[in-house]
Amino acid sequence: MTNHTVPAMPSRALWLISASGLIPFLVCLAVGYGVPTQRPVATTVFLVYSALTLTFLGGARWGAELVRAPQHPRLARLSAAAAPSVVGLLALLPQLDRRTGYALLIASSLTQLAWDVSAAKTGLLPAWTGRMRTVMTALGTLCTLGMLPLVLG
Repeated sequence: MTNHTVPAMPSRALWLISASGLIPFLVCLAVGYGVPTQRPVATTVFLVYSALTLTFLGGARWGAELVRAPQHPRLARLSAAAAPSVVGLLALLPQLDRRTGYALLIASSLTQLAWDVSAAKTGLLPAWTGRMRTVMTALGTLCTLGMLPLVLG
């Protein structure tokens, strides 16, 4: 069995991969503002991608808990890790006002951020994840705020 050490900070490649997750947000913003006839498509794709991103974050937390305690993972942590997927699904419901969907996604993203920063400080996640998640969430939230005028308009 190989012993892997966790670096104090992630490599540039990991930062690049993480930052590439912002590309769909940026493309949606460019299309939404640059091609007015495609605004409804851009805002819908942005919303769906945001929900998918939350699902990814929840899955990462689920996996981290299984690695932490493979024989006895904490049910509360697994349940909380599943919550972002449910919130993402709620945000996509056609009966829900688009503004409410966006608000749900922002609130869930910020909740995930607080959880990840706390977990990084307490050792449940590698220490560098707090910083990376803060940067990525701040940029993703800025993109979401940039999309709001198109949603509200």
